[in-house]
Amino acid sequence: DFYTLALSEESSMILILDSTNVDVKIEADAEKLRETYSVMGSEESERLRDLLVKTNEFETKLDSLMTELRSSANVQDAEKRTALGNSYNETRKQYRDYLIGFVNNDPGKLANFTALQRLNMKEDLKHFKTVRDALSLKLQGNYFFDNLSEQIAGMENQLRMENLLKPGTEAPEIALPNPDGEIMKLSDYRGNYVLIDFWASWCKPCRMENPNVVRMYKKFEDENFEIFGVSLDRTKDKWVRAIEQDNLDWPHVSDLKFWQSSAAELYNVKSIPFTVLLDPEGKVIATKLRGPALEKKLEDIFNS
Repeated sequence: DFYTLALSEESSMILILDSTNVDVKIEADAEKLRETYSVMGSEESERLRDLLVKTNEFETKLDSLMTELRSSANVQDAEKRTALGNSYNETRKQYRDYLIGFVNNDPGKLANFTALQRLNMKEDLKHFKTVRDALSLKLQGNYFFDNLSEQIAGMENQLRMENLLKPGTEAPEIALPNPDGEIMKLSDYRGNYVLIDFWASWCKPCRMENPNVVRMYKKFEDENFEIFGVSLDRTKDKWVRAIEQDNLDWPHVSDLKFWQSSAAELYNVKSIPFTVLLDPEGKVIATKLRGPALEKKLEDIFNS
């Protein structure tokens, strides 16, 4: 596990120790423990120390280059700014390559947790999974390992949902009750261009956007266009009242489960309003269209 050795709030260091580390020696300037320590007798701690030295070198260089870039923003020297930008990007690439090499050199070491903190999980997910798999047998129940596993699972789900709604993919089925209790299916509207509109009566941005959605519906309702409203409401009365107040004259469904709505979870909806535009075959055209962007997309479709 990870341990902190501190002489004061300003002077501390991190060790990685297990039951085999019976004779660990540390040498350091007590006033500058973190910056000066060396450690012997703990391979994991030595590896972590090497990592921290190297990452500090890269981060110091990147900070320096960024300071120069900002200082050159108002200088009429495009060649210098380009050179600095190229140097910064190359240093970032070298830093990432070093971290990936460090992880892949021995995936089963705990110091890799520190290296992973400096990588982008979405971009480098396979390296995170490599570490998780290499440590799974000896670290089950460890806080850091369990947290890493949860983060990886979350990212895998995020990527799955992003791929799920990529243009050209078939939208997942939604089958929920309308205000009269009748089950309505998204697939019932195949043959139309359909805008799935996730909203709620309690959502102020949704209510502010509704007049624009109404205008789009009236403008294109004779053009093979339909809206399928999915509410994240909790009470039927407020849901129905908002439909009436905002003149939302299109199909509406909801399981009245707030953010636990089965449709919202299926579509990975994290904020509303959220829209998904489908073609007549039920395939995704675009997501998150609102206001002028929605109108332009519909005009492109129906005026082409």
